[in-house]
Amino acid sequence: MAGIFTEAAYCNYEVTMGSLGKYIVIEGNDGTGKSTQVAKLADYFRERGRTVCVVEEPGSEDPEKSTPIADELRKVIKNGDLARSAAVNVALFSAARRELWQEKIQPALERGEIVLSARNYISTLVYQGRGEGYDESEILRLTKLFTGERYLRPDIMIILSLSHDKREERIAMRGELKNPDAFESRGQDFQEKVDDGYLEIAKDYDIPVVLADGNVEEVHDMLIDEIEINGGIDV
Repeated sequence: MAGIFTEAAYCNYEVTMGSLGKYIVIEGNDGTGKSTQVAKLADYFRERGRTVCVVEEPGSEDPEKSTPIADELRKVIKNGDLARSAAVNVALFSAARRELWQEKIQPALERGEIVLSARNYISTLVYQGRGEGYDESEILRLTKLFTGERYLRPDIMIILSLSHDKREERIAMRGELKNPDAFESRGQDFQEKVDDGYLEIAKDYDIPVVLADGNVEEVHDMLIDEIEINGGIDV
């Protein structure tokens, strides 16, 4: 990821980062338990006296985790009846990302809070880059243009991984396969590209992976261990 920074910009980022809050991202394909684990982490840090801001990308029905604009963009993104190209998907995600960054994430970091996000631009690298074949360097360029250097470098980022069969089992239990969204409705080939894409991105960008096949508490404990290994959070 350092390739998208100039040396001067990277040095400025390093200096600025220490004076802000902490930005933690939990990534992974649908059904890996991101939202559940983000909620557990939020409780963990709040119980230890930290102020926590939780967000979901590209948006959420919960106004505490999103903004009205981001949620409207999320509805368009998830609408499987609206056929569109990978380029349009990237543009929609970038717009939602800018809204969340400017209105939720950046202000919380400036207040010294811990920001916990379910997903970030890694999802776009996987779904649109590896899944839909869109130029990944262009995704990074647009992400930087719409957000900035701080967004591109969370303090801690972890990918949750689960086998395709296990994921489908969990999604079916939630009842979401009855009304699949624009990406859930795609065939097995696309879903496998996304599963493989997360592991490839983890390797390419040196992002730790946590196997999410245990129970909620077991996965939570592994995430806490990874957070400690990757610098920890003052509590």
